[in-house]
Amino acid sequence: MVKLFVKLLILVIVVLAAVLVVRDDPGFVLLRYRDYSVETSLAFALGVLVVFLVALYYLLRLLRGLWRLPATVQRQSQNRRYARTRRQLNEGLIDLAEGRFEQAENHLMRFVEHSESPLVHYLGAARAAQLQGKHDARDSYLKAAHDANPDAELAIGVTQAELQLAHLQTEQALATLSHLHSIAPRHDYVTMLLARAYYELEDWSALVEILPDVRRKKLIKANRLREMELAGYSGLLERAAGNQQDFEQAWNKVPKELRSDPAMIRFYLDVMARKEWYSASAEQLVLKSLDNQWDDALIEVYGRFKAKDATVQLSRCEKMLDDYGHNENLLLALGRISMRARLWGKAQGFFEASIGAKPTPEACMALAELFDQQLKQPDKAAEYYRRGLRLSLGKKN
Repeated sequence: MVKLFVKLLILVIVVLAAVLVVRDDPGFVLLRYRDYSVETSLAFALGVLVVFLVALYYLLRLLRGLWRLPATVQRQSQNRRYARTRRQLNEGLIDLAEGRFEQAENHLMRFVEHSESPLVHYLGAARAAQLQGKHDARDSYLKAAHDANPDAELAIGVTQAELQLAHLQTEQALATLSHLHSIAPRHDYVTMLLARAYYELEDWSALVEILPDVRRKKLIKANRLREMELAGYSGLLERAAGNQQDFEQAWNKVPKELRSDPAMIRFYLDVMARKEWYSASAEQLVLKSLDNQWDDALIEVYGRFKAKDATVQLSRCEKMLDDYGHNENLLLALGRISMRARLWGKAQGFFEASIGAKPTPEACMALAELFDQQLKQPDKAAEYYRRGLRLSLGKKN
């Protein structure tokens, strides 16, 4: 509308200018061709010329429009298809977010061949298929996504790995992520997913190798990261528990910060207790940890740890009675240490005190073994065996 107004304004100005030019002298124009001639004033001739030029201009525009009509119709039709496909994409994504997975898949795949961004359709449809348990369809959509946009290998691969992990196809996810890591080693999300795959596959060596990078970039929440670190280094320690020297070397490779974690210390000491190994440094580490922060589980493990001198170990633990005299775990530990010191009466007293503080299957079984093997009182041994069994089954005494 504005353009038309401007053109009309220009035309009016031109006409007025022409009128002003010929106002005093209309002029004379003679056109002759063979035996024909036309005579008119200059003003009229200029008017006719202007009208002719305008008509010619619009005629040329009309012809150009007719020439371009097929392409224009095709472009408009394509735009309508794009708009319709965008609506389907929006509806599909909304359905996917709201949990209507079958509808989401149908909307996302409808008119996908006309989409400006088929990759988004295929990736969304793959997620919808996964959430319906249609894993063959999921893989088909991912392949179609790659065919539609081979340059988006990273985006497609990340989606594939996520879906494989969600479907517990951890080994396949690891293969996918290893490939992605080789082409994008600094991609944070790939690194995080790779750590998750190593953790779920219990590949502790690979896990502990990648965890420092995960920690430095803060890719995983602190609590979850600590859980993965504990699992990884505990797995390496368990693997090295064939002999004490290898085990100690593995312990020394654990990060210093982690070696002060009570859970890590408990695992370290538990292996030594099970293997009946002794280490003065391990004992000092446990005592220092308990001095800094009391830990019921750690004192229980320490009670199973065979120190070099059971009498000295007993004396150290008895000093803790002033602060934790009613703690069932400490009393159980004291009873076990007394057993190793061959102080049967003292052991009985500590076991009974532990059961009095809080009955546990471990304390009942330890007291039963004392009555059975050392004090030769089978009736009482049978009584505490029964109590321990009932407690282990979650039944009250």
